[in-house]
Amino acid sequence: RETREALSTRLLPQIRKAFQFRVGYIERYMVACYDAQDGGYFRPHRDDTTPGTAHRRFACSINLNAEDFEGGDLTFAEFGPKTYRPPTGGAVVFSCSLLHEATAVTKGKRYAFLPFFYDAAAAAIRAANQGTFDSAEAEA
Repeated sequence: RETREALSTRLLPQIRKAFQFRVGYIERYMVACYDAQDGGYFRPHRDDTTPGTAHRRFACSINLNAEDFEGGDLTFAEFGPKTYRPPTGGAVVFSCSLLHEATAVTKGKRYAFLPFFYDAAAAAIRAANQGTFDSAEAEA
């Protein structure tokens, strides 16, 4: 409940202001762990390219422990080599259609909260596509 309230009062108004997009739905609450011992990273990908993810409009990466790891930055290779690393509690919000990557964590463990946002029109797409994706797409 507190997480939903924080998103609703702090983050969603900024998404509306920056992107002129009114978030109607949050797909899920997921916390990912990228561990340096496992070479933790997420390969370059887009978040909306399968039937099971086509409804996603915006992705968000919120670092939960930015001071406790090295590496693990976000990159958008189509736009240059710059990396992004929000502070603990800070967010990077971006279109799900952008190619992005979480680079390898080289020390420690990175924990990140990773919700996806969509609106009523996209909810219709999600409903139409329910059951059309497999477990591999669910991880996209």
